This record gives sequence, C-alpha cells and structure tokens, in this order.
Amino acid sequence: MYDKRKITGFSSVLIVLILAYLYTIAPTVSLWDCGEFIACSHILGVPHPPGTPFFILLGRIFDIIIPFNEVAKRINFFSSLSSALAGGFLYLIILSVFQRFRENRGKRLPLSNHLIAVFSAIGAGLSYSVWDTSVEAEVYSTSILILVICLWLTLHWDENREMRGDNNYLLLLVYLIFLSFGIHLMPLLLIPGILVFVIMTDKKIFNNPKLIIFSAILILIGITTYYYLMVRAVSNPAINEADPSNFSALWDVISREQYGPMKMFPRKTQMETNLSSFIALFEQIKIFFKYFSWQYFPYPRESTNNLLKYISITGTYAYILTGLGGMFIHFKKDKKSFWLFFILYLLVSLGLVFYLNLKFSPSDPNPAHQGREVRERDYFWSSAFFLFMFYVAIGLYWIYERVKKAKSSYGYSGLALSFLIGFTPMISNINSHVNRRGNWIASDYAHNLLISIEEHSILFTYGDNDTFPVWFLQEVKGFRKFDPENKKGIRLSNFSLMNTSWYIRQLKLAGIPMDFASPFRGTNMERAYYIKKRNGETNLDFEEWVINNIQPIRCEDRQWLRPADILVRNIILCAIGRKPTFKDFIMPAEVFVNEYIKEDFKPSINIYFSYPVESYSEKVFGSHFELEGFAYRLVGKEGRNMINSRKMLDKLANEFKTSYCENPTIYTGSAQEKPLANHASIYLLSGSQSLAEFNKKHKKIISESDKDTLKMLENIFEHAFIFSMNSRLSTVVTPQVANKLKKIYFLLNEEERATNFSDSLLSIINTPPLHLLRAEMLTLNAKDKNSREFKEAEDEFLSLLNNEDFKALGYVGLTELYTISNESEKIKEIILKISEDPKLVEKVLFYAMRGNPKTAIKLLESWQEIYPGDARKVDPLIRQLKTRDKEGF
Repeated sequence: MYDKRKITGFSSVLIVLILAYLYTIAPTVSLWDCGEFIACSHILGVPHPPGTPFFILLGRIFDIIIPFNEVAKRINFFSSLSSALAGGFLYLIILSVFQRFRENRGKRLPLSNHLIAVFSAIGAGLSYSVWDTSVEAEVYSTSILILVICLWLTLHWDENREMRGDNNYLLLLVYLIFLSFGIHLMPLLLIPGILVFVIMTDKKIFNNPKLIIFSAILILIGITTYYYLMVRAVSNPAINEADPSNFSALWDVISREQYGPMKMFPRKTQMETNLSSFIALFEQIKIFFKYFSWQYFPYPRESTNNLLKYISITGTYAYILTGLGGMFIHFKKDKKSFWLFFILYLLVSLGLVFYLNLKFSPSDPNPAHQGREVRERDYFWSSAFFLFMFYVAIGLYWIYERVKKAKSSYGYSGLALSFLIGFTPMISNINSHVNRRGNWIASDYAHNLLISIEEHSILFTYGDNDTFPVWFLQEVKGFRKFDPENKKGIRLSNFSLMNTSWYIRQLKLAGIPMDFASPFRGTNMERAYYIKKRNGETNLDFEEWVINNIQPIRCEDRQWLRPADILVRNIILCAIGRKPTFKDFIMPAEVFVNEYIKEDFKPSINIYFSYPVESYSEKVFGSHFELEGFAYRLVGKEGRNMINSRKMLDKLANEFKTSYCENPTIYTGSAQEKPLANHASIYLLSGSQSLAEFNKKHKKIISESDKDTLKMLENIFEHAFIFSMNSRLSTVVTPQVANKLKKIYFLLNEEERATNFSDSLLSIINTPPLHLLRAEMLTLNAKDKNSREFKEAEDEFLSLLNNEDFKALGYVGLTELYTISNESEKIKEIILKISEDPKLVEKVLFYAMRGNPKTAIKLLESWQEIYPGDARKVDPLIRQLKTRDKEGF
C-alpha cells in the first residue's frame, strides 16, 4: 500500500530542487570537462579516461528526448534531474533510518519526521558543491544518485527479508553498483559498508551459490557498457580519446594509463614545500575541511562583510555539531545501519583525501604552499557533502524529540530549525558560482577563438578550456568543423594530447600534413622495427610503428624535445613542402626557426597557437607570432608583439560575441576569470594599437569617418573594462582604459559625456574599478577645485583608499586632481603618507609612470623637494616623462 506522506515528501524534495536547478542551470556549455561530455553525448564519442560510457549513453538519451532548444542545456538537465532524484531518495533513506530508531517499526512516522527529512534532503541538494555540479554536464550528480539508490536498496532489502524474492534487491544492488562503473568509480566505495551490513544482518547469505552466481553474471553485465567504447572507437568518431579500439587500449582507458599511476607517496603537498609526509597529509585534510566550510554559507568561499563572516563561521559550526551529534545518535540507536553509512562516509571524505593526493588549492592564501591544482577540486567530495546532511537530519531528529519532550509546543522550534538548516544553503549559495543563469562565457570564448582564425588551419591549444568548449561548438553546433578536402574549418591540436601516439595517429588521419617515416629511415628506430617485423611482433607499417613508439629526442644543444614539439616541427616542415629529416628534429630550436620560417613562409595549412601562448612555444616561435584575435598566427616576417590590427579591429567590432558585456551582473568566479581576462587583454591590446595608429595619422582635423572610428574604439575600450572589472586584472586595465577614453573624448570634443558609461554601469553593479573609472572620467571636466566634477572625483578617489587593491590608484588619482588645481601642498601630504610604506610607494610610482606624464612629473618633482637626496634617481625619470609628454599623451 502506498504511503501518501512519502509520495508527497519525495515529490516536494524533487520539485524544490528541480526548480532551484532550472533557475540556475547553465544555458549552454560550461568550462572544463562539460564541453567534452556534451559533445561526446551528442555524437556518441569517446571522452577522456576512464571513458564514462554509461554517462555518455544516458546523455544521448537526454539529448534526444528533452525539448530544450539548446543541446547543452538538455544534457545539463541530466545532472539536474539526477541530483533532484538523489534528494528524493535521501529523504526516503532518512525516513527509513528514523523508522529503525523506533521500538515499533511498523508504526507510521509522525509528520514532524517527514518534515525534518524533507528539509534535510533539500539542504543536501542545495549545498554548494552539489548544486554546482547539478547545473552542468558532469558525472558527479549521477554518481550521487546511484550512491543513494544503492543505500536505499540495502535498507529496503533488510526491511523485506522475510518476503519472497527478497534477494532480488541484493541482485539489483550488485547490478547498479557495477553499472555505475560506466559513470564514475565513486559508487564502488559502497561495497565495504554493504558487505559489513549484510554480514551483520545475515552472513549465511554468502552460502547461497545461486545468489553468488547471479551476482557474478550481473557484475559482468553491468560493466559491459565499456564495450560501447570499443564499438565507437572502431568507428573513429570526431572525439575518440585514447582510441580504445582493442582490449589492451580499453584497459588503458579504464586504468587511466594516460595520467600515470596514482601514487600515495610522496604527498603532492610536500613535493615543493619539503613538508614531512604527516604534515603534508594534514594539509590535504585541511583542504577537505576548507571545501566543507564552503557548503552552507558564503564565507570563506566569498568575500563578505564582518557580520556575514561571523554568521557564516557560527552557522558552519552549527551544521558540523548537528551532524556529529547525529552521527553519535545513529551509533547509539542502530549500529547495523550506522556502519553501512559511516564506512561509506569515511571513504568518500577522508578516504578520498588520502587516495586523491591533491596539490594545494589554487585559492590557498599561504604563498609558501606551492604546487597547486589548476582549479578548485571541491567537486571530488560532493558526495560527502551531500551525505553529511543525512547526519544533520538525525541530529535535528534528536533536537526535535528533546525539545518536544520538554514541552510539546517547543517541537515547533525544532521544525523551524530544520526548515532554517534546509533552506539556508539556498539563500547563501544562490549568488555564487552555482548560478549559471545567463552565463554564455565559455561558449562565447570558444566562438571568438574559432572566428579569430582563417579557414583551413590547425590551432594548437594548451588546456581544457581552450579545447573542450571548442569541441562543443564544432561537433554540436557544426561551427567551423575541419574539412581538409574543401580546405575549410579548423583542426584543434591539444599540446597535452600531442604527447600520445593515438592522438598523433588521429591528426594524421584527419588530414594534417606530417611524415614520421622519412626522418627515421636509417636510424635505430628502423632497425628495431625490422627486428620486430621479422619476429612477427608487429604487423604495422613503418610510420605507424614509429608513431606508436615515439619518444622524446635530445637536441644538439642538449635540450629535450617532447613528442608534441617533434610533431609541431614535423607539421611545419610538411606544410612548406619539405620532407623532414632526423637532423631537423635534433637541431636547436633557434636554428630550426631561422632555417625554415622565413619571409617566404607560406604553409599549405595555416598554423595558429591559442592566446595566451605556452612559455616554450613563445620562446621558440615568439618572434614569428602575429596576434589575430584569440590566436597567434605563425608568419614569415619577424618581430616582437606583432598585431594584425586591421583584422583584429574588424573581428572585435563585428564578429566577436560579448554576451557578458550585455549582462555584467552575472556571477563570475575564479573559473571564468581567465577567459574574461583574456578578452580584456585582447580588447585593450587591439584598441591601444589602433588608437596609436590613429594618432600618428590624424594630428589636427577630425573628419566624420574619423569620429566613427573613435567611437568604435571607445566601444572596444568599454568592453575591455567590463571584461576585467571583476578580475585581478582590473587594477592594470582600468587606468589604461581610463587614459584611452580620456584621449578619445578629448579628440571627439565630447568631454561632457565622459561619465555616462560608468554611471550607467553603477546603476546595476557596484565595484571599486567602476568608482575608479568614474573618478578618472570626472577629472576631464574638473577645471578647478570648486567645480562639482572636482569634488565628486576627489570623493571617489578618497573612497578607494579604503580598498587595499586600489589604494595606490586612489593616491595617483588624487595627485592628478591636485596637479590640475595646483595644490602642491596636498601632493606633498600624499607623499608623506605613502613614504611610510615602501611597497605602496612602488605601486604609486608604477601606476603614475604608466598614466598621465604631467601627473607623474608633478609627483616626482614634489618628491624631490621633500627628499632632495633622491635627485640622482628621480631626475632621469622626470626627463623621460617630459619627453613622453612632448610626444603627446
């Protein structure tokens, strides 16, 4: 007979979580692995090891049946639905455990117990890391769902052991655990706890041969989803990572051979710090607890005011104490189910700390903690954060029972506390990275990278974020797919993957020019090949065998060349119609560049490197890089910091997507900071170059077409500012943008509208860079110290002195104002204030020298008056600035 309360409770959790997720779901592709998972689901490709075949198959089903217009959103919803269902099953688990606490287990649970379970399950689904993975195409939400379904099945089996067919629950349990092997390895951590639970319940069950045999069969059936990888790899889909087309390659995928073995020692936190193993492990445990502290309140995840900081700290401890209390109550009331949950929780929390052996968090405030992960890794513990609310629910149950026993009316306070604990994460996390509403940053970044490049090109990329979103656009949207026959599109070549033989083979098969046979003729490689051939150890042709066995090569200058670097040289040589030789691979990089990249360099396929370029590529080819948007083109002419300004300007003004500039209120965290900073740099570089060229050509009269050009540049600099204003780059970009805009308004003779842009933004968002920009714009019309503009600018600059990042810029701005009003004494007061802090002096001088020369000259002359002993250092700087001032600011 159905329990209406359970149906209502399950539905309530499901609906609340689904609504929260749908409101915050990513509308398109996100950064990191999401682009790869979405593209592979859409084309039935093979993603990175361990391959996640069952996830890809399920993703394809959602791609087909969910009616969203955007393919990415359909597969993002797969994660949302998984987490919402996981919340529903957690609700049922909590009720099941509450039932086990009662002497009469057959008696219906009171409504209060259902409410506690509902609120706790909602809180679990809205904890930061769980919510964050529930709005994008990732495997963690689905693995949590499998985890809680298996826990529920274990309890359900125990509750129905006297019924016919009760062992079928165990068989289903076994099947689901090993089926989940094709999604994520996390549910395998259920096995120890379940075994202990079954032994404590009925160890005779292991004597049932029929059960054992059927379990073995179901294990084999469960892991057969991996056969999908072999089937699809043979078909060579556009994304075919590790090419698992045979059993040997398949095992390499499952065992993650590509990433090397998981080593427990040394700990990665001791490799660059010389910490002892114990202290290094302790630092990793601290990383787990750091991420735990992010789950329910904004601090320390976000910068907050002092009040919210103290509320966050107190509130987090309240969750911890309630959960630990629940853990103790669980142990006292039902030891059997306690061990089921506790063993699992230990494994998915501290057990993963030991197994994962992570480096320090990128947001670690200690500069001595080096060797850092490329991104925050809180998602690894999302299942631990989700399950902790199970213990919080038990703690709330105990609190409710205690206060109700004291006085029945007090029970409402216990329920109110449960409601508060359940819904606090929603309030705390809604304005954080979990909210992807309107966030098209990854998609725009990929589009702008692809549109920067000419047709029929190869693009060398360096990481996940300049690769996976691009795969999404090419394979899902069909945008600029590579077509060598018609000389169209772009072929990505990821440097990390270029060190693997399977990826080199795929590039050759795709039509990228390369020759791995010619350079190794007459070498030890050829002799080794024929020995293998005679012994029947290989049936490959020589080139295939070389690619499979390619190793780093030592150059004549004793520098090592990785397979990826060998491949780059190979492609360059074949693209200019030259047959590569072994000597071409061992010659020093500088000799190679001088020999083959000359004025007449015209490769058969255009060669690009994504911006910003890796240090080694910059060192080798940097003198032949010309920036054309978000990629450097390899060109014959030689120079440094070359920019194709005409092409860049056209792309920036007419073709780049800039949805963030239309909606700068969306949340951007550390994950989005790099692509936004890249946009800011590109816009600033291109705009500055174009404005400099404009200044050279136009000295006096500004025509109507010139005004159009200046207004276009104004728009470009405004975009540069918006892209940078929420990043660490803002202290560098904002002063430069302000100086460029001042010049433009002056040339247009439109100083009166200088603050329009900053004022319009301040009406919707409030950040220090905006106040700095507004203050700088006000100085254009601050003719004397009694003007409104002067007083407002002074107030804005003074307010920046309270912000550590912008203090130096505030002092520079005040110096500029007091230079305008000829208030030398106030400038001297500034100098006396900043001279107490050498680091602040250094920053002020740095920003002043980069800005208005007149301001910097006045500052240095005033410094000289106060500290005449510094004249030898100051005089050359003043002369340099006066020369720059004559050339025109």
